[in-house]
Amino acid sequence: MATEAQIRANRRNAQKSTGPRTSEGKAAVSQNAIQHGLSARQDVITSESQDDYRLYRERMLAELAPASPMESMLAERIVALSWRLKRVFRIQNQTIDALNANNTSSPLTKLTQSFFKNHDLSQASPSKPAPELALGRLAIKDFSNARVLDRLLMYERRIEHSLYKTLLEFQRLNLIRKLDPECEMPINQLTN
Repeated sequence: MATEAQIRANRRNAQKSTGPRTSEGKAAVSQNAIQHGLSARQDVITSESQDDYRLYRERMLAELAPASPMESMLAERIVALSWRLKRVFRIQNQTIDALNANNTSSPLTKLTQSFFKNHDLSQASPSKPAPELALGRLAIKDFSNARVLDRLLMYERRIEHSLYKTLLEFQRLNLIRKLDPECEMPINQLTN
């Protein structure tokens, strides 16, 4: 238990800590909680390119061509979920490569080498970690090496389920609009 003097000292020190003051500091601190990025609130995490996402979003929205506010909302959700699904695939590949880089004689290494015969997995060494495996290492660290691939698969399934459900609803709204352009469905019927 803390003494009265320690409590007073802690309170004085807490008054000195005001957090970041500059916009750069605030932007940096806002990324502190991002780990693997599969449940990120932001569409683009720091290891991804904002320009790549913007181009991807534009192409997806052009293909989906939403015509109503509800379709626009669903189209935005489809873009975000499909981007996260791409992130899952990248993290899974980097996780396998990072696990292999740490242990070249494991059964996992032999199995993945049979899948990726044209990919040289022996390039990275523990003393010189490969920078392209950063997301994979983050996933391993975040999942504490315990069933990391199972957990990544769980995230993948959840994102896929949400994506397909949203896509199905978008297609349903789109079909209703095309079949009966005069039909104005109440919002509560659109979500059921």
